[in-house]
Amino acid sequence: MRAILVIDRRHLFPGLSPQGFLPPDAVDLNALADHLFFAEREYMEHCSHFKQIIPYLVLTRGSQVLAYQRRTKHTEQRLGGLWSVGFGGHIEPLDREDRNVAVLGLMQASALRELAEETGLDPALTPLTATGFINSDREDVSSVHFGAVYQVSLDELDSTDEEILARVSEQAEPHQARWLPMADLPGMIGPERGPDGGTFEDWSRIAVEGGAVAAGRSGVA
Repeated sequence: MRAILVIDRRHLFPGLSPQGFLPPDAVDLNALADHLFFAEREYMEHCSHFKQIIPYLVLTRGSQVLAYQRRTKHTEQRLGGLWSVGFGGHIEPLDREDRNVAVLGLMQASALRELAEETGLDPALTPLTATGFINSDREDVSSVHFGAVYQVSLDELDSTDEEILARVSEQAEPHQARWLPMADLPGMIGPERGPDGGTFEDWSRIAVEGGAVAAGRSGVA
């Protein structure tokens, strides 16, 4: 059984659930710590009364964003073959044992672990900036997840663009990866409007339309 971090949506949103991209002050996950708990993933994937907390990492360099296409045989079948501007994953009990939790908190420590696992990049060299949250009940997969969005600046890495792409492409997640100009992303949102005639996932649409992908951010939040 795989356990993941979840919260009852009634605690996350006491009133109506806001949809789309939310500003950083829309939710205080630290204040909701007593309502967060670990539960069986298989059950939670089909129970929209709860939201699974997902760090969602947008990798940027200058005016480019690193986008990737998920493998067709993906662990989350509902996302197989879709393009994304965000790397992410579930928060698991092992994350509580991370030595960074005491300093950074569970959410950011988990985000750094995801960065290392999903991209192969050194999290110590890549500043994170909390840019907001994603909440959507538009699709089945979105309705059971809640994204904490971070922009990850790769501007200070010594590696070339090509070397970064090669490192990320070696990981299990991407079928392919490429740099895309941020200015071109709005025109790529929609069915079969992405690279190679592909389609971006719903969370990527929300991140782009909400302004979560932008040049010039730096620092750790």
